[in-house]
Amino acid sequence: MRVYLPPDANCLLSVMDHCLRSRHYVNVVVAGKHALPQWLTMEEAVVHCTEGIGIWQWPATTGQRAGCGNGLLRRHATLEILAAVSILRKNLPDLKIRVINVVDLMKLQSASEHPHGLSEQDYDSLFTKDKHIIFGFHGYPSLVNR
Repeated sequence: MRVYLPPDANCLLSVMDHCLRSRHYVNVVVAGKHALPQWLTMEEAVVHCTEGIGIWQWPATTGQRAGCGNGLLRRHATLEILAAVSILRKNLPDLKIRVINVVDLMKLQSASEHPHGLSEQDYDSLFTKDKHIIFGFHGYPSLVNR
């Protein structure tokens, strides 16, 4: 099973292209039906969706050591996370923030549990070992337990 959470229309196009080309999988794509901001160009979306997870540099603060993880089950979660980052940057300008967008929900699984899962090293390189992580997530909580 694969679960995809595209944060914008370009990511949705990329994910749907991938899903329609795949065979012998159950693909679940969770996407809203309301117009929302377009975050990535088509080229950026293809790269981001191919990776399945990634750091969004543009909303983060310099240094990027603290974690603000974003497991998206609805595109509204993207708005909520980016609004929270905006408020934090305004009120706590010295706080270092990292925004991680998750398109392929199975990336949060361990590589030993799912073929799309991240290795421990890759997980730690994204989320760090020694910083707090806040997940903006509307969904099944056991998927983010590691």
